[in-house]
Amino acid sequence: MSDFIYQLGRAYEKANNLTAAVEQYRKAADQNYAAAQFALGGLYANGQGVPQNDQQYVYWVRKAADHGYAVAQDALGYVYLEGRGVPEDDQQAAAWFRKAADQGYVAAQNKLGFMYQNGDGVPKDDQQAVAWFRKAAAQGYAPAQDRLGFIFQNGEGVPKDDEKALAWLRKAADQGYAPAQNRLGFMYRNGQGVPKDDQQALAWFRKAADQGYALAQNSLAAMYANGEGVPKDDQQAVAWYRKAAEHGLAEARYSLGLAYANGQGVAQDTTQAVAWFRQAAEQGVKEAKAKLDELEALQNASGKR
Repeated sequence: MSDFIYQLGRAYEKANNLTAAVEQYRKAADQNYAAAQFALGGLYANGQGVPQNDQQYVYWVRKAADHGYAVAQDALGYVYLEGRGVPEDDQQAAAWFRKAADQGYVAAQNKLGFMYQNGDGVPKDDQQAVAWFRKAAAQGYAPAQDRLGFIFQNGEGVPKDDEKALAWLRKAADQGYAPAQNRLGFMYRNGQGVPKDDQQALAWFRKAADQGYALAQNSLAAMYANGEGVPKDDQQAVAWYRKAAEHGLAEARYSLGLAYANGQGVAQDTTQAVAWFRQAAEQGVKEAKAKLDELEALQNASGKR
């Protein structure tokens, strides 16, 4: 009966009848149906059909988590990690992630890997981190496969092994995971674990860039700027630098400033150059600050003539 009421609540939520969804979820939640408790908590979290209330969100998610509902245990981990409706507590976060991870909940396994890698709420332990990333990766979870690729690429907690790095990155990249596609591009660009192949690098950068991944957009821009794997094309370089810059990537903002300053791939425009250098400088790019000071000094000198 509880499942029927819960499913009715889901139907109402999908139809955007949130008041009715809350009513049905609450009925099932009061019968200790964990999925309904979690769903009701979600509505409180987002203020849908009820006033937004973090305490009620935590109350209902905790009830579901206490019933062993892995999704809720994972969510409660983030509640403590972010201090949402409760005091921030990394140890409690790690404890709840472990409960979900021990049930095979893949996102929690991956998160627990990061907790061990960074020493958040648990003693820093690279081997434990690798073990949890492996569990998630074995279930086909692309972010964990990507992380294992990074770990083997850099020898963090394991011997450096480009062949294993490449294998894990390819698994994630083949699932369309943009960060892995970008890393794979760098491996081909640098000839790391594979023969250097600029065209392969370009292809992987493009796959990630087409998904809006700013680091790959910046990498692709550099390939066009340098004529690596493609004929040199400053206009294409500027187009990709702009995409990455609009996503907030500091180094792309600096490169776009250089393009405007030098009239490379775009009409020379000191005002635009200053604007992009300023944004990059505010993000801590020292070279951008130097260029900004240089251009502003020239503008000031010109204005005094």
